[in-house]
Amino acid sequence: MKARTGNKEKVMRNSIILTLAMLVSCSFALKAQQNAQYSQYMFHGLYINPAYAGYKGDLNLHSYYLSQWTNMEGGPRTMALAADMALDSDKVGLGFNIVNDRVGMEKRTAAYFNYAYRLRLDEANSRHLSLGVGAGFVHGSYNQSDIITGQPEPISLESIFLPDVRIGVFYNSPLFFAGAGIENLLSSIVMNDEKASIQPSRHYFMQAGGIIPVTSDVLLKPTTLLKTASNSPNQAWTWDLNAAVLFAEQFTLGVTYRTGFLTGSEASTNLSKRNSIIALAEFQTKSNIRVGYSYDHPLSSTVNNLGGTHEISVGYLITKQRIRERTPRFF
Repeated sequence: MKARTGNKEKVMRNSIILTLAMLVSCSFALKAQQNAQYSQYMFHGLYINPAYAGYKGDLNLHSYYLSQWTNMEGGPRTMALAADMALDSDKVGLGFNIVNDRVGMEKRTAAYFNYAYRLRLDEANSRHLSLGVGAGFVHGSYNQSDIITGQPEPISLESIFLPDVRIGVFYNSPLFFAGAGIENLLSSIVMNDEKASIQPSRHYFMQAGGIIPVTSDVLLKPTTLLKTASNSPNQAWTWDLNAAVLFAEQFTLGVTYRTGFLTGSEASTNLSKRNSIIALAEFQTKSNIRVGYSYDHPLSSTVNNLGGTHEISVGYLITKQRIRERTPRFF
């Protein structure tokens, strides 16, 4: 009995530290922390934007695994799968993505079928404006029983299953892209119980990036992502600034600076920003297999004690023969 109580106390202590670290690092607050913050969004945009569906044209498969705060027992873990392609007309893109996320006592799964209508903006079919919508569900559970001591029965177990919709817009040309969208659009309306531990929050994002040719085989690829979640009376923001170099259209090396901040009536309580440096790399073989890795090193001394974040991604582009050569898709 004493050993069991000791284990519960250890879990409780770790859970408290995990929660405090999330607050200190200026991540989204507990009721707004549904969507994972991953670092390789520039390699596959469907995870954050339904309008990205069909951008590559061919069948594009992708997966990633994220392990955050590796020195901390019960640290966030995320797994995701995505697939998308354009129909033969190239005017419609279809996609599917699913994300499973675990943060301490909270677990969340979200899955969407995505549809994008792609407007051609030039005769060469190299510039598009896509309007996208994703329909699916969000399932969340919150189990507090493991951190309670001195009680013979489980104390708190919550579970929700909600329909959800997300929308987005995506513009691309051979050397530039920009997008914006909203996630948890429907679930945040359906779930309006403020007392619930699991409370979907609406997420907004804006993204942009480009290609700057340096030589025939070296391309500079800067990107940025600004993301926020509604959490009255505060608004939590995360901003990524990335610079990457693409060699021979096969090997990418890059670095990202990520910062977080609050706006709102209680913004003055933001004593420590969530700043980090992220190193990332991706390699694409001639058979269109892509492997990526990134490491997130937090700059805050408090969060740094919990360890960094490892992220691994694997992708595969299944191409088919076409009469005419297609414009390269770098994003």
